[in-house]
Amino acid sequence: MRAIGLSLLLLFSAATPALADRPAQKGGIELPGDLRLNGKFDLAYERYGYNSDLRDGDNALRNYHHFVFLSRDTREDPFFFTAELVDLTFYEMGGRFELGEHTPWTLTARAGKVLVPFGAEPLFHHSYGGLSGFDQPVLPIVWAQHGASASLRYGGEGWSITNDVYAVQGYALGASDAVLNLQSDFSKSDHVRVGIGDRIGFGWGPFVAWYSAYFNSLGYGRRLFMQAFDVMLYGLADLPVLRDIALSGGILRADISGGGPGQDYYHFADYVQLRWRALDGLYVNLRTGLRTFDNRDGVYFDDERLDVRDASAHNVGVMWKYEGFMTELTHYWNFEKADEVANDFLRLRVGYAF
Repeated sequence: MRAIGLSLLLLFSAATPALADRPAQKGGIELPGDLRLNGKFDLAYERYGYNSDLRDGDNALRNYHHFVFLSRDTREDPFFFTAELVDLTFYEMGGRFELGEHTPWTLTARAGKVLVPFGAEPLFHHSYGGLSGFDQPVLPIVWAQHGASASLRYGGEGWSITNDVYAVQGYALGASDAVLNLQSDFSKSDHVRVGIGDRIGFGWGPFVAWYSAYFNSLGYGRRLFMQAFDVMLYGLADLPVLRDIALSGGILRADISGGGPGQDYYHFADYVQLRWRALDGLYVNLRTGLRTFDNRDGVYFDDERLDVRDASAHNVGVMWKYEGFMTELTHYWNFEKADEVANDFLRLRVGYAF
């Protein structure tokens, strides 16, 4: 399943300022001792801070990617490690083992600052709420925490199933009446609250699906139970245009319970995305999604609780990619359900990966 996710990223990666998946074992710079160095860098020009009319915006230059990956992963050695060296975004060591001779079962275990296996592959491309990578406001931009994970994979002819279980440094509330921020409210390393989770993935031909569940005691008698369901369908038919389309979507709901009667609330986000490989190296991406935070009704949103956090996002982009070089142009429309903010933006980005 992980190989499926990485190949989909390489084929259909589109206009989104997000990391690539774990560095591939091909490409990059070979070093002594079977080590490999990979990197990704970019520069983006943005016109931002307007509502539909570009003339009302301001200009900015931003850098989203300045990553260097060091890895060692060979067929001869079941043990491996991967690390991002610049910001230590993640670093993990592990082992991969065949469960018996000539068996389709494979066990992979990891420890360190591990990438949390929640949501769809590739792991860095969470799109809940309609924005992805460094733009998305729901989950951490790179969800990596200290802990351990294990993945069991069974592969048949044309299909595979995986199950990832993990225990990591989890979330914690700073006050009994605080609203949990899924991007930043993590427990401290000297007072860890453990989060546990499980993700099941299934792939069959052009269809891939994941179900993710996560549980975390937050303190003050509060608990987090978060679920997500993601699907992807690529190569819809062996026909012109359809064979080059990938359609994906997902929903996320995080329920925070406990603390007394009437204190339960939840966060919700979804997305739908269409990616089309128009020509070799040329990709078109369309994405849309909704999000709401701190909702206390049993529906998508409660009109009486709407604020600037409750919003929808829609973006259209074109990317051209040649060897390690890429350039993209994307426009983003952001609509708040209350207290509209001038936060539409246009991004032109160039980057290089090796």
